[in-house]
Amino acid sequence: MKSYHPNKILILSNEFPPGPGGIGNHAWNLSRSLNKKIAVDVLTVSDYSDAQSCLLFDRKEKINITRFKRYSFSLFTFIHRIILTIKLIKKNNYTHCILTGYFSLITCSLIQIINKRINKIGILHGSELIQPKLLRRFLLINALKNLNVIIAVSQYTDGLLPINILRDQKKYIISNGVNTDLLNFQFSSKSKIKLLGYPCLVTVGSITERKGQINLIRALPEIKKKFPNVHYHCIGLAIEIKDFIDEVEKQNMTASVTIHGMIPNNQLSNIYKQSDILIMLSQNKIKSCVEGFGIAILEANLFGVPALGSKNTGIEDAIVNKKTGLLIDPYSIEEIVEGIEHLFQNKNKYSQDVRTWALDHNWSNISDKYLKVIMDA
Repeated sequence: MKSYHPNKILILSNEFPPGPGGIGNHAWNLSRSLNKKIAVDVLTVSDYSDAQSCLLFDRKEKINITRFKRYSFSLFTFIHRIILTIKLIKKNNYTHCILTGYFSLITCSLIQIINKRINKIGILHGSELIQPKLLRRFLLINALKNLNVIIAVSQYTDGLLPINILRDQKKYIISNGVNTDLLNFQFSSKSKIKLLGYPCLVTVGSITERKGQINLIRALPEIKKKFPNVHYHCIGLAIEIKDFIDEVEKQNMTASVTIHGMIPNNQLSNIYKQSDILIMLSQNKIKSCVEGFGIAILEANLFGVPALGSKNTGIEDAIVNKKTGLLIDPYSIEEIVEGIEHLFQNKNKYSQDVRTWALDHNWSNISDKYLKVIMDA
């Protein structure tokens, strides 16, 4: 099929700012970048954000954003989403639909019925492919078979794709991008969060089993033997907090750990500027979810901050081992301690390489790759 220029794109996403989440971060930056060249509409939901915050956010954006409502009864929420999706597709002459996140992906079969001419592009982040419940897996597999194009954000995520769904779909791997606007945000001294620690260790991401903050906590007593003034800062929603707090108390590390909660994306630059090492020790032995990439790694890299990340996860695509950080066994206390010691002592040597790596992943470059895929779909 010859390539052609698309007229209008719908991006259907499970997350979107001002709410947290890597999928939302990705969808936002992709829509903003593509909208400079093609008309883009976004259909989404933002959990953990109030209506007023969403309204203020949407007014500043140049893209057309429609948000799902969430009802207390989940079935009503699902039906409302389906109806709104049908209305939007029937009303607009979309040539392409980009689906990102589990719910978005499973609507592919519905979109195929509504309008067979729309080119359907699915973005796979990782965890949406891990569906232990038979019904959810059936819906996902059926939807994936109806996609025209499949894009995985990492080699690791691509490896999770069930072989039996592949038909005539075109398949690509396009890494996550980083929003270089973070470099330009300025804050008054009164609004800045002051981070303690020597070294100052930071994880950006919801506190969950998948993100693996607990692995760093278990290693913290050994880290303190080499760095008595070390401090660990956790940025993100405290979703699965009990086991984390229990482990902090068990290790007697309360004075060396701070939970900051969710911080808006445009304020993360203040955090990264004070960080010595970005920690991303995501669990790779969890059956229900996986780490597909790790956008926070690239964000920290923008500010010259190297990363310590997990082997055998999508983080392997985000870190160039021994050049922009280190890839280690997240369950090995010895490797965690040695990794932190190496990165902290050699931070200046890493700083230029990590900046170059991050800038190579700026959204202008990444969206050009998406645009090429879209035009060839």
